[in-house]
Amino acid sequence: MHKNSIIKLYLKFRYSVFLLVLIIYLPIKNFAQIDKSNRRINSTTLNNQAITDTAFVPDTIQIRKKNKSENVIEAQVIYKAQDSVVLSRDQEKVYLYKDARVEYGDIVLEADYIEYDQKKNYVFARGVVDSLGNLNGKPQFKDKGDEFSAKTIKYNFKTKKGYIEEVFTEEEQGFLHSEQTNKLEDNSFLLKNGKYTTCDLEDHPHFYLKMSKAKVIPNDKIISGPAYLVMQDIPFKFLGVPFGFFPNQSEYSSGIMIPKYGEEKNRGFFLQDGGYYFGISDKMDLAVTGDIFSKGSWGGDINYRFRKRYKFNTVFNFSYAEFVKSEKGLPDYLKSKDMSIRWTHTQDPKANPNTKFSASVNYSTSSYDQFNSQTIDERAINTKSSSITYGKNWPGSPFRFNMNLKHSQNSNTNNVSLTLPVITLNMDRQYPFRSKKSTGDTRWYEDIEVQYSSKFENRINTADSLLFNGTKWSDFDNGFQHTIPLSTNFKILQYFNLSPKVEYTGILFTNYLKTRYYDNNAYDSKNNRYGMVQDVEANSMKYAQLVEPSISLSVGPNIYGMYGFNNPDAKVIAVRHVVTPSAGISFRPDMGSMVEQYYGEYTEYQNGSLVTKEYSIFDNELYNFPAAPGKSGSVSLGLNNTLEMKVRSDKDTTNTAKKIKLLESFKLSTSYNLFADSLNWSKISISGRTSMFENKLSFNFGASLDPYAINETGRRYNQFYWDKSDGFFLSRLGRLERIDFSIDIKLNSRKREDNNNETVQTETFRDEQNRQTGRYQESIQDQIVTYVDFDIPWNIGLNYKFVYSKPQFEKNVTQTMSLSGNISLTKKWKISFRANYDLVKDKLSSTSININRDLHCWEMTFSWIPVGYMQSYNFQINVKGSTLRDFLKYHKRKSWQDNL
Repeated sequence: MHKNSIIKLYLKFRYSVFLLVLIIYLPIKNFAQIDKSNRRINSTTLNNQAITDTAFVPDTIQIRKKNKSENVIEAQVIYKAQDSVVLSRDQEKVYLYKDARVEYGDIVLEADYIEYDQKKNYVFARGVVDSLGNLNGKPQFKDKGDEFSAKTIKYNFKTKKGYIEEVFTEEEQGFLHSEQTNKLEDNSFLLKNGKYTTCDLEDHPHFYLKMSKAKVIPNDKIISGPAYLVMQDIPFKFLGVPFGFFPNQSEYSSGIMIPKYGEEKNRGFFLQDGGYYFGISDKMDLAVTGDIFSKGSWGGDINYRFRKRYKFNTVFNFSYAEFVKSEKGLPDYLKSKDMSIRWTHTQDPKANPNTKFSASVNYSTSSYDQFNSQTIDERAINTKSSSITYGKNWPGSPFRFNMNLKHSQNSNTNNVSLTLPVITLNMDRQYPFRSKKSTGDTRWYEDIEVQYSSKFENRINTADSLLFNGTKWSDFDNGFQHTIPLSTNFKILQYFNLSPKVEYTGILFTNYLKTRYYDNNAYDSKNNRYGMVQDVEANSMKYAQLVEPSISLSVGPNIYGMYGFNNPDAKVIAVRHVVTPSAGISFRPDMGSMVEQYYGEYTEYQNGSLVTKEYSIFDNELYNFPAAPGKSGSVSLGLNNTLEMKVRSDKDTTNTAKKIKLLESFKLSTSYNLFADSLNWSKISISGRTSMFENKLSFNFGASLDPYAINETGRRYNQFYWDKSDGFFLSRLGRLERIDFSIDIKLNSRKREDNNNETVQTETFRDEQNRQTGRYQESIQDQIVTYVDFDIPWNIGLNYKFVYSKPQFEKNVTQTMSLSGNISLTKKWKISFRANYDLVKDKLSSTSININRDLHCWEMTFSWIPVGYMQSYNFQINVKGSTLRDFLKYHKRKSWQDNL
C-alpha cells in the first residue's frame, strides 16, 4: 500500500490507533466489593472521661506480638491532640480533638477529629465543621512516600486496609480525586467516581478526566474504566475512552513514543518523532525515533545518554534524513541524503585530576542544515568544528601529554579539514640555573628559562563528499616538529624590557620538493592558458633543523594627566587621561647555509619576460620552515588611551566618589620592517571601545589605513599616500581601507518584587519528541528548551552596525540594525521578538516573534517567522503536565521546508 494511503488511514482512525497502541486494558475485578459496613461510624453512646485540656498530651500503647498466622502489628501506636484526649474504658476507644495525630511506624494520620479503637486497632478520622459551615482540619494520611488528604478516613492497622471518602493525592505530575476509595493491603487503591488531572486546584480543577472506576498501583500505573474529558465543569462525553492507562513511575522505564501527525506542502502527510524509549537505568537511556512522509522523505534519530555522577557525562546523537521534493522526471525534483553526528563528553574535574578526556563533536554533511534546520541560528551556521581530547600529566613532573582528533568544515565551500591525530608532548617552563634553596634577589642568569614542545600531525583537506569515499591513508599530510626555546627577560633603565632568545627547531617532513620549474607546454586549466609551474617531489622523508637566535627590546610606560574641579558642590571631581605609548624592536641574524639549503630558485614568464622566483622545498608540506634566507627585524609602535571621570554619587550621603570610564580604550598600532627593500610600513590599525550608563550603551569602532598608494591595477607600490593625495591633514595619513563601528543599547525594567507567577517552560521544535518520555528531555543537550521569565516586565536590545570597505577601487557599504527583546503585557502574557533590518538592501531578515500565555495548568505558545528563507509559524495549546501534554493539545503549524 502506498505511504500516502497509510498515513491517510492513520489520520482517519487516529483515535483507534491511540487506544490500541498507548492504552493497555487491565480489567479491574471485584471493584464493587467495597465493605459498605465500614462506611458508617459506630454511634453508640460512650461513657467518656475527659483527660485534659492542655496542649498536646502524648500517649503510647505497646501491642504484643500474636501468632504469626494472624495479621499483627508490632509497633507502638502514638497519639496526641492539642485540645483534648478522651478515653472510653468500656469500649477501649480513644477520642482525639483538634490537631489530632496518630503515629504507627511509618504511618502518620492527622485530623481535627480522630477516633482510635484500641481493641480492633482501627482509626476513624474526619474534619470538623466550624460555625461558618467550613470544613477544617481534614484528614492527612502519610505512609512513607505516599501522602493524601480526604474528607473521612477509616483505616485498620492490623489488616492495612482502609476506606476513604473524597480523597485528593498527587501521583507523579498528576492529581487524583475520588469520591469513594478502598485502600488494599498491598498499598494499592480502588477508586469509584474519580478524577485524574494535572491541575493542582483541589476543589475545582480547570480540567480532568472523569473516571467511573480506577485502580492505582503506586510507583507503577493507574488503570481506569470508562473516562471522558471535563473542562471548566463542562463534560465532553464524546471525547472519551472506554478504558485508560497512565504511567505512574518515578523511575526510568521504557515505552513507545507516540508520533506527531500532520501535513506539509512539499513532503506530504507525516508521522514524526515516533519511536521507542529505552529507560536502561537511572544513569543511562536511549531513544530511537523516526519520521516518515507520504511523498518519500524519511529520517531517523538515535539519542543516547550516559551520566555517572562525579565521573562523567556523555550525550550522543546520530541523525539521518532523506529529503525528497516533487517527483522524478520533473524539473523541480530534488533528493538529498544527509547525516549529522553530535557527541559531547565531559569529565568531572575531581574524577581523575591527572587524566582528562573530553569530546565535542559536531559533524554533518554540507546540506544537512539546509534541509533539516530547526531554528534560524542553525540555518545561519556555515562552519562547524569538532575536537576529541585525551590529556595526561604526571604529578611532580613538568611534562604534559595530549592527543587530539580535530575536524572543521565549511558548508559554503564544502571543504573539510580532518586531523587524525595531533599528538603533543610539552614541558612547562623550567629554570635550570635557579637553586631550589635560593634566597634574596635572583641573579640575571637565574632567570634563564627553557621549555620544550613537540607535535605530530596527520591531516587531510578535502571536499566533504570525498572524505568517506575513496580516501586513503596516503592522502593525508603528516609530519613531526619540536622546539626548544631558551630565553630570559630583564629590565634596562627601569622602563625597558630586554628579551634575548635562542630557539632550536627540528622538523621531520615526510616529503619535499626535489625541484620546481616552469613548463611552457603544460596547460593551466585554472587560468585557461599554456604554461604553468611544475613540481617534482622526492617521495622521501627529510629532517630539517635550525638554531635561531633573536633579541627584542620593548618599552611601555604609563603617562598620567589629571584635571581637577575645585568646586565642592560640583558633581564631577576630576578627569584623568592615561596614555600608554609602546615601542619594540626585534632582530634575527642571517642564518646563512643553515637556511639556504632548504630553498631554491626557478624562472617563469610574467608579462612576457623571465622572472626569477625563490621557493622552499617544503612549500607543499604540512609545516613551513620557520626562517627565510637573510636577516630580519622590525620595529613595532603603539599608542593606547583611556579616559576616566570621578563623580560624586547622588545616592550616597557620605559623598563617596565613583569612577566612570568615558573611553575604555583607543589604540593605534603599526610596524616597520627594517630589512625590506620596499613597502616597509605595515597598515595602521585603529580601534576603540567605551560604554556608558552602567553598560546600557556601548560603542565599538575600528579602522585600517594603508600608508602606501595603489597603481592602476590596484597593487600597492613604494610611494606614500601622503604624497599622492590632497586634502586636510587626517585624510592624508593613509588610504582608508576599512572602517566599522557598532552601537549597542540594552534596556530592561526591574524585576517584580512578587514571585507568585510561575516560570513557564516552552519548547521549540524537536524538544517535543523528548518530553514524551518525561525525564528524557533533560538528557539530550541539543534539544533547546526556553524558559520564559514572567517576573521581568520588559527588556529591549538595539544594535546598529556600519561597515565601509575599499581595498582597491570598489567600495562596499553594509548597514544593519537589529532589535530584540521581550515584553510581559501582564503577569501571564509574554511576547518576545527579534528582527534584523538591512538598511542598504531595505529589507527585513532573520525576524521571529514568540508569544507565550500562562493558563495555569495549560499553556499556549505561538512562534512566527514572517520573512526569509525559514518563513513559518507554529501554534500550540496544551496542558503542562508531561503525563497528558502530548494528548490534550491542539497543534497547528506551517513548516519552513514548504518554502523550498
